[in-house]
Amino acid sequence: MPPSEVSNKDHFKEKERSILTGFLLGAVALAPDIVAVILANSVMLLSDLLKSGSETVATFLSWLAVRKVRQGRTFDYNYGQGKLENISSLAVAGAMILSWLIVTYSAIERFRRPTPIGSIGLALFVTSGAGILNLWMWRKNLSLARAEPSPIIESQWRLYRAKSVANICVISSLILSFAFREHSWAAYIDPAGALIISGFLLLSAYRVVTDSIYDLLDRTLDESLQLVILGELAAFFDDYVALHGIRSRRSGSNVYIEIFMEFDSEKRMSEVQELINRMRESLERKIKSSQVVIAPATGPVA
Repeated sequence: MPPSEVSNKDHFKEKERSILTGFLLGAVALAPDIVAVILANSVMLLSDLLKSGSETVATFLSWLAVRKVRQGRTFDYNYGQGKLENISSLAVAGAMILSWLIVTYSAIERFRRPTPIGSIGLALFVTSGAGILNLWMWRKNLSLARAEPSPIIESQWRLYRAKSVANICVISSLILSFAFREHSWAAYIDPAGALIISGFLLLSAYRVVTDSIYDLLDRTLDESLQLVILGELAAFFDDYVALHGIRSRRSGSNVYIEIFMEFDSEKRMSEVQELINRMRESLERKIKSSQVVIAPATGPVA
């Protein structure tokens, strides 16, 4: 098995383990979260519970998608397997949007009918523990995303970043609400913190949705990668007659590049193929997870 294929499989296993760990941690945390909500009577904790529940379901769907991609790679859907990651990322974004709606509605209702919070001991303990785990998962998934960009891992680290900020907001809100509980205005701290969470969730969801939809629509590569391609074409400028087209796309964590070039008609096919191989290998080294196809052409390609 080629080293690149082994590395790719190892990366998928690492992604699968990371997402499964996040799902299991989220599922285990739901029970104490429910108890904390009942004891504290906090709209922010209720919102955080509903948010965590929807995110746990979305993380489970993401894990199923990555598992499907790792185990079911066939030649039937060469691009579709990667797009499955984008669809799963949209599921995570959907959970964020649902959470935003729930949090915003709950906060508005609490502003209309302010209510003092109750016991916060268990809530602080549970939220602090969840915050530490979410920070760890954020760092772990961000490291994976930097090692090999992937829509599903990109959405995961953004999700845990949002969860970490939400935990900080919850802890701060609980402490302030309890410390100033003797004042009537303290009842508004809880819903105000919930609105902060809702704004951050909406921003994160927007970023995940736009990135995933652009890839599903086969958006071309970003400018930095296009410059790498153009730089490579410039390096081989004297080896071909004309450039007739470049196509590029993403499918999950993979990059597909098609280049149509015209070569000197006096050259033998073996010479042309040797040149194509050198250009392809050079580009694939410089652009991680790329698959390059260089096709001879005698005119512009539509």
